[in-house]
Amino acid sequence: MSPHPAPGAGTLRILLAGAFDYSGLFPPAQLELPAVLANYRSYRTSADAWALGRLVVPATRLTELEGLLGESGRPEHSVLPVSAVVGADPAGDVRRIERFNRGTPRHGASVECVETKGEWASIPAEWVRYVEVPLGAGNAAALDAIAQAGAFAKIRTGGLTQEAFPPPEALIAFLAAAAERRLSFKATAGLHHPLRGSYRLTYAENPPRGMMYGYLNLLLAAAVLWIGAGSARARQALLEQDPAAIRSDADGLVWRDLRLERATLATLRSDFLHGFGSCSFREPMDELVAGGWE
Repeated sequence: MSPHPAPGAGTLRILLAGAFDYSGLFPPAQLELPAVLANYRSYRTSADAWALGRLVVPATRLTELEGLLGESGRPEHSVLPVSAVVGADPAGDVRRIERFNRGTPRHGASVECVETKGEWASIPAEWVRYVEVPLGAGNAAALDAIAQAGAFAKIRTGGLTQEAFPPPEALIAFLAAAAERRLSFKATAGLHHPLRGSYRLTYAENPPRGMMYGYLNLLLAAAVLWIGAGSARARQALLEQDPAAIRSDADGLVWRDLRLERATLATLRSDFLHGFGSCSFREPMDELVAGGWE
């Protein structure tokens, strides 16, 4: 969930505070854990640290992470926040997470939440849980179960091929259903750029290109549905490609003829779209600055 921005923070800092969970271990980056940890620590001391969220690590690699933290000592002045991805052995992963968190005073990191797309009944109900749901027809029951259990949803908005990117209708249907239930969620995959456009799908040499959603698109579409402005407007926001259509000022964010006040943006982040998982942190932030938004 987004941290509280500092008083007087700019509008985009309210919208994107703590928004990007760094998942450099995962495709397309697929870096080694020592490099991921070094990157994350560097980002935490950068000028863009205000937009950085948690470090995303599979629960099965928490022991490895603990070893790396022990080797490097504790340069952090605050506890390093981790999101643990639960895999095929949920009960075992719960034990791994509990063991890792018992060592927090020693190694200086703590699992704050878990992410899963499998069985999640064995995950303690008091934990912050993001449960991945497939987009498409028939997910209403899953969303009801997640909401009733006090958990949050997680959606996948892209991948390594064009086919991995869901059609806009599926994304809008999810956003509408989640907004109706006031169900908070996070999104992951394919959200490296501020606005929708044609981009490289991987970091390979001569990579294939495809249409990708922008993280500002998803935030705008979520905001439109959150305030009850309708699915048709939300679809337009999700497909927006014109940077000139979006501007921020001291009072809020304006997309075409729709104004979103700062208080609405803060509530959107705290109560609805918690953030994004991204295997890159520099790419989304550098493009935000280059686009003139920040």
